Amino acid sequence: MKATSARFILNLLGPFGLVAPSGDRIEISSKKGTAVIAILAMSRDGERARGWLQERLWGSRGHAEAAGSLRRELSNLRKLLNVGGASLLVSDRDRIGLRLDLIEVDALAPNADPKIAGEFLEGLDITGEAGFRDWLREQRATLLRGSRAPSLPGLPGALPRHILDTSQPPVGFSGNQAIAVLPFTNVTGDEALDYLAEGISEELIVGLSRIRWLPVIARSSSFSFADTIDRKVIGQRLGAHYLIEGHLYRAYDSFGVSASLSEAMTGYAIWSRRFTLQSPAMRGELEQFVNELVAQLETKIEHAEQIRIRNKRQDTLGVSDLIWRGRWHLNRLTRADSEMAQKLFADALALDPKSPEALIQTTSALAWSIWAGRQPQEQVLRMRKLAQQASLADPDDGRGFMLAGIAEMWLRHPQEAKNLLQHAIALNPSLALAHAQLGGCYNLAGEPARAIDHLRASMRLSLNDPNIFYALGEMALAYTMLGRWAEAAEHASLSLARRPAYWYAHVLKINALVRSDNFAAARVAADELLAVKPNFSRHYIDWLPFVERTWIDHFVEGLKMVPGRDADWLERDSQESPAQFLPN
Repeated sequence: MKATSARFILNLLGPFGLVAPSGDRIEISSKKGTAVIAILAMSRDGERARGWLQERLWGSRGHAEAAGSLRRELSNLRKLLNVGGASLLVSDRDRIGLRLDLIEVDALAPNADPKIAGEFLEGLDITGEAGFRDWLREQRATLLRGSRAPSLPGLPGALPRHILDTSQPPVGFSGNQAIAVLPFTNVTGDEALDYLAEGISEELIVGLSRIRWLPVIARSSSFSFADTIDRKVIGQRLGAHYLIEGHLYRAYDSFGVSASLSEAMTGYAIWSRRFTLQSPAMRGELEQFVNELVAQLETKIEHAEQIRIRNKRQDTLGVSDLIWRGRWHLNRLTRADSEMAQKLFADALALDPKSPEALIQTTSALAWSIWAGRQPQEQVLRMRKLAQQASLADPDDGRGFMLAGIAEMWLRHPQEAKNLLQHAIALNPSLALAHAQLGGCYNLAGEPARAIDHLRASMRLSLNDPNIFYALGEMALAYTMLGRWAEAAEHASLSLARRPAYWYAHVLKINALVRSDNFAAARVAADELLAVKPNFSRHYIDWLPFVERTWIDHFVEGLKMVPGRDADWLERDSQESPAQFLPN
C-alpha cells in the first residue's frame, strides 16, 4: 500500500526525487526540467523571472531560442505537476513560480545536513551551461556552510555568543539598533538588469551609512543569505532589528522601485513606498532617488526608535535611551516637550560628556528653544560652541556642521553659514534639514532665487516629515521676497495646514494677500494669526536675523495694511517671556 501525504515531497539532497501526495513518484526525464524545479524550490517565494531562468539554463543560446526552449520545458512540466486539482507550477508573462506551500523540500528543513543526506542535486550536470554550474556551486557551498551550526540551510555559520553577541546593539552607536539592507530583487523579466537591482541595494547601504547614529550591516553580510531564509532568522543572525527589502520592476515606459522597512523579529511592516525612475542606469537620477529613500527611511526609523524607547521603564534608561526619549519630546514641538527634551539631553550629556549624539541633540534642543523663544545672542553663541564641540566629537557627522551653520546664520554671518551648511550636505546628502536651512540662509542673505532649489530638495527628501512646515514656510518667504504673491500665499497656507500655530507662515500669508490687493482674505488671515497668538506683536518679527534689516520693516508695513485693524496694533509692548513664544 502506498504511503500518502497531503503535500508533495521534493528531495534535493542526494539524487533528485519528487513524490506526489498520493505517494506516486513523479519522473522528470529532462535534466533542465529537473533544474527548473530545483531552482524555483530554492528561490525566495518559489519564484524567478523568465529571463533569469533562461540565462542560467539556456545561456549558450540566443534570446529567442532560449525563450522558446523555456516555454516547451514549462509545457512539459505542467503536464506532470498540474494534475489532480493541484497547480504546482504557476507562471505569467514575466515570472515562473512553484507553490512552496504544497511542497516539503528536504533542503529547506531545519535539520537538513548535506554531509549526511547527500550532496545537493547529486549527479546533475548540464553540459555547456556555465550559469547553472555557478548557481549549483553556490547552493552547495551555502548549504554546507549552514550545516556547520544547528540552523537552517543557506545560512552562514553563526559565531558563538561568547565571541559575538548579536543580541546586543553594535558598540560605538550608543545602543542604537542595527539595520540590514537585503539585495533588491529584479522582477522586470530582464536578467540584464540584475546588476541594477543589486546596485540600488548597495547605494542604499552607502547612503544609510552616512546616518551616524544608525548601525548598518555590511553588504558582505546582508547579501549572504539565500532568498528562502525566514526574515526573523536573518535578523537574528545579523543582529539586525530592522530589514529593508525591495524590488525593481517595469512601470509602462519607465521603471519602478518598491521599498519596505520592517521589524525583523515580528515581521511588522513599518513603512513601504513605490518610486518611479525614468532610467535607473542614469547616475544622477539614481543618486537623487537613493538620497530621497535614505531621508525617508531615517525619519521612519527614528520614529520607530523613539516609540521603542518611550515604552521602556524609566529606571532602565541609559545614554541612548535618554537621547531617544528626548528626541520624541522635541519632535512634538510644544513648550513643555521642549523643556523635557532639554532635561533629558542634559542628563545624557552628564552621563557621557563626549558623546557626539548627546552633544548634537543638546544643541538641537537649544536651537529650537532659541528660534521659538526669540532668545538673545548669548544663547546663540552658546549654541555655536556646542555645535563646534559636536563637530569635533564626530567630524564625519553632517549634523554638527549644520547646527554650527544655523548659529552663524542667526548671528548674521551668511558666508560662514553657507560654508558650514554646504559641508554638512557634502557629508550627508540626505540631510533634509541642512538643505532647508541652506535655503533659509539664502533668504536671510537676500538671495531668495537661490533658496528655492535647496528648499525643493529638502521637501523632496522629507516628503512625509511633519516638520516640512518649515521648508514650506521658507518657500513662502522666498516667493514673498520675489514679489510672487500667489505662490507665497499658497506655500504659506500649505505650511499652516501642517502647523497651524506657525506664526511666521501667518505673517507671510497676510503680506502676500494684502500686496496682491486681496484685503478681505488678508483680514481673515490676520484673525487666524491672533487666534493662535493673541499677544502677537512686532517683537516676534524684530528678532528675525535678516542681513538687510529693511525686510523687517517690509513685513511690518504689510501687516499694517490689513483693513479693520488699528494702525498701532503691532506696536504694543509684549509682556511675554521668551518661553511664551514657543508654539502651543
